[in-house]
Amino acid sequence: MVDILEGLEPQPVWDIFEEISRIPRCSKNEARLQSWIESWANENGIGFKKDKVGNVLLTRTAALSSVPSLLLQAHQDMVCEKTPKSNHSFKNDPIPLVVSGNRVHAHQTSLGADNGIGMALAMALLVDETLTGNGKIEALFTVDEEAGFTGVRNLKGDFFESKYMINLDSEETGVIIISSAGGGGTTYTIPYRSKDRSGRTALRVEVGGLLGGHSGVDIHLPRYNANKLLAEGLVRLHSEYPIRLIVFQGGTRGNAIPRNAFAEVLVSSENVDKAIDLLKAWGKGINRSDEKDLSIKIIQVSPKPTAPIHETEKMIKLVSKIPFGPKSWSPDFDGLVQTSNNNGIVKTERNQFTVSVYSRTSDYKDFYDNQRILYELGERMKVKTEQRDGGTGWKSDRDSPLLKIVKESYMVVLNKSPKVTGIHGGLECGVIAGLKPGMDIVSVGPTIKSPHSPSEYVEVGGVSVLWELLKGIIKTMPLL
Repeated sequence: MVDILEGLEPQPVWDIFEEISRIPRCSKNEARLQSWIESWANENGIGFKKDKVGNVLLTRTAALSSVPSLLLQAHQDMVCEKTPKSNHSFKNDPIPLVVSGNRVHAHQTSLGADNGIGMALAMALLVDETLTGNGKIEALFTVDEEAGFTGVRNLKGDFFESKYMINLDSEETGVIIISSAGGGGTTYTIPYRSKDRSGRTALRVEVGGLLGGHSGVDIHLPRYNANKLLAEGLVRLHSEYPIRLIVFQGGTRGNAIPRNAFAEVLVSSENVDKAIDLLKAWGKGINRSDEKDLSIKIIQVSPKPTAPIHETEKMIKLVSKIPFGPKSWSPDFDGLVQTSNNNGIVKTERNQFTVSVYSRTSDYKDFYDNQRILYELGERMKVKTEQRDGGTGWKSDRDSPLLKIVKESYMVVLNKSPKVTGIHGGLECGVIAGLKPGMDIVSVGPTIKSPHSPSEYVEVGGVSVLWELLKGIIKTMPLL
């Protein structure tokens, strides 16, 4: 088997990452990876245990029992996204890795550096011979982080020992994260009785080629949401030439900004040419300065049963009105989003439209206001609306002993002070911090761009920086 990442430094980290990338590991399907980790641990003399939900703990026995134990934490699963042209099978195929200069990415799929590179860093540190004279190191790899925090929510406090933890799931070199977002979801449902319509023509309208991205770290960027954009076009069409909605599908995950969406609608046959012209004019009028690959396709398809006009109007107007992007900005960190919304999934099945919104926040008062706005939108539209809490937000002490050591270690590696800030993405730190009183946690990571999308890449140089940083931290643990 060809080693695509051969020659990248630090080689031990890239070797492990390449092995991880060969194992399918979409959320909720991490069992094969767990088996491989267990075999790896046995081969390398590393302690291994697994709980009932699949969380894994690796342990390197302490050489110096007087040194505090350190927990390195990452998650096993990845967001599996691919381009429409890709024939990749996430159930069977290895990730098609590509090296381009200082970047590692994948061919037409998401890479899984979020959080495979975190696991690879932790595992390489566990077997690094230059660290054998230091304290105990634990590595905790949770399951299903990307699709509901199932693993960490079922984690028990006695599964690990350490009270000092470095989360390896943040995504910018030279930055230390001490705060992350929590949030929750809103689901709208619109049931309908389908009807056959004669004398009408069916059109399929597709929005594609968008950048998409992570609904936390990319939500503030000038990007379109395919679901919202398509709904706006359908509302415009409906205002001139009434339509009946056959199907509306868009997005795959609540935490990914949707890149593609399509709808099939019925229009009066006598107005079909005018409807197509209107849609083409609408598509041409969309600003593409930040979304250069945006495409709008309109084709005729076979007519099918549709939703009535009332439910059609509810659906397209609702999706067009759901707020997307930042609602507010953090008062604690410059340029950081405080609360945001992402309409990540729209689907049609069994005579029902379903719209799912994932909202993030680092301020629960603002979050409750946001949820009120979303709920009242559903009430005004007379749509069934359900809401749920999501992940737990987290904020670390700016004066913590671990933060001091991490800052000093970054100074040694980069010869400049790191940035200490928060992240709008959701990290597992908040849940883990609640398992043991007095947990001291920070989060670091190499630069990863466009996670949760086929544009994802990790910077090779950033991985080298993290490697040296983490080794420096471990060697400095006796000072705690």
